[in-house]
Amino acid sequence: MDWFITLSGALEDVAALLSQQIEQLAEVPADPDKLLLTLSYPEGGESGEDYFARVDIGTFVDRLNGMGSLRWGRSFEGVSISGVKSVDASGECRRVIFAESATAHLHPRDFADTVERFGFERPDLPDGVEIVESLDFAVLMKCAEEKPEAVRALHLIDLMLHANDQIDWAAGYAAVETVEHDLRSRALDGRDLGWWTKSEMNDFKATANSVEVLGVFARHGKPFGLTELRMTPQKANWFVRRIVVQWLTSLSA
Repeated sequence: MDWFITLSGALEDVAALLSQQIEQLAEVPADPDKLLLTLSYPEGGESGEDYFARVDIGTFVDRLNGMGSLRWGRSFEGVSISGVKSVDASGECRRVIFAESATAHLHPRDFADTVERFGFERPDLPDGVEIVESLDFAVLMKCAEEKPEAVRALHLIDLMLHANDQIDWAAGYAAVETVEHDLRSRALDGRDLGWWTKSEMNDFKATANSVEVLGVFARHGKPFGLTELRMTPQKANWFVRRIVVQWLTSLSA
């Protein structure tokens, strides 16, 4: 299966990337602010086509932008995905995916409505969705003005949610560490407060630290021997957000 990904960016950034003669990149003569990225992926691979389109392509682009930032610093603004299509061995276009539909994430209630509308059983909502929905923005803004650690946590959550999958594990881990550190400084424990269980926290940290399971996305580079996810990316996403919301709400009380 061949994948053709259209990347968009500033003229200067596109030209800079083309100058590096990266094998998978080609110019688009009619659109000088675009690049054509071509990747091949075996049909019926273990990861599945959807996972490749959502994660692997995004990972390649992140790597490209990371190298650009390393080389050209802040003058390099990076490129983004503006379109994706896959073509099978017979030459038939199998799928056309635009960035909006490839990377958009529905709210769990909207997703459940969509699943139900197509005649399937309505899925359960993630743990913590009600807690996250209870967030009071007015109270939070006041808290952020007064407590630098609150701003740090919000920044880390923003970084966490810019991942190609449900979570950037390192950023999510740092957000949880921010909460844990503040609680310890006040002789408090999140387990005693009912914010998380010991098994939940252990599963989250073991997964986030596992280079065997997460590869380049792991928080640590040291192998720990873990061979499978102990917490899914979606559950980890809501786990971190739930903890941070409860903590921010407690700071505002």
